[in-house]
Amino acid sequence: MKVLVTGAAGFTGRRMMEYLSAPGAPEPVGLVKRLPLGQEGDGSFIAADLLDQDSLKAAVSATCPDAVIHLAGLTQGTAEALAAANVTGTKNLLNAAVAANPSCRILVVSSSAVYGYAGDSPIPETAPLRPVGDYGKSKVAQEDLCRQFDMGDSAVAVVRPFNLAGPGQPDSFVCGRIVRQVNEIHDGKRDTLELREIVSSRDLVDVRDVVRGYWALVSRPDYRRDCSGKAFNLGSGMAYRVSAVIALVEEITGERYEVRLPEKPPAIPVPTQRSDNSRITSLTGWRPEIPLKETLRDMLDAARA
Repeated sequence: MKVLVTGAAGFTGRRMMEYLSAPGAPEPVGLVKRLPLGQEGDGSFIAADLLDQDSLKAAVSATCPDAVIHLAGLTQGTAEALAAANVTGTKNLLNAAVAANPSCRILVVSSSAVYGYAGDSPIPETAPLRPVGDYGKSKVAQEDLCRQFDMGDSAVAVVRPFNLAGPGQPDSFVCGRIVRQVNEIHDGKRDTLELREIVSSRDLVDVRDVVRGYWALVSRPDYRRDCSGKAFNLGSGMAYRVSAVIALVEEITGERYEVRLPEKPPAIPVPTQRSDNSRITSLTGWRPEIPLKETLRDMLDAARA
């Protein structure tokens, strides 16, 4: 099976490419906006802009994938930029994939942001979609597009990962921010952790577990029957306060960290989220395997290296 991974240069995309490059797995092709240096001609990456229909169609046609794992998109920006990247870009990709291979299986990565605040209980895929920000709204629109798209002989499914963590995570994510600042404290570049708040709870799941889940779905023998038209949560099933994440880091390092917060606490529109993974577990047997403490230890080690 030839697998095309969009957003292959991103945080999750790099892990997806690594996972699919392991012995016994299909060799992936990564779709990126610009080819990585030194990999211009080795065939493991192709370059195209999701908003450039002609170049995208040509690139996907040249690959003719059996499956597409669509990771590319924006998490921050104006409402217009988010809609362009996450909705229009997805539409262009679906058109290109079906034109290249009418029986292509496609997995579109959405987000738990589509749920907004759904209470303290684990959230099933049947919960109402009530996003609270432009990013979540763009992901709801992306999912609507997938449901309405005429796939012909192809099949499209949606996954909703919860909050990711893992080695190499940028500091636009809370765990990445904490790890960066802890290393800066160790290097004498700062003396406190500076965070917006520490009381919200997040379902934190290791990116290495998540890419296993993506492949468990894409590799289903009858993808059309089992996955097409459905959405699947992927999370740890646990809700961790930001303060609990800091406490785990303190256990790992043996240090204590002072936290500096804004004088005026920010509003927290989504105080907690927790995933119900029953659907993917019952279908594939997938479960998260990496404890958060191990994830954080690996993140600290990778950042120091």
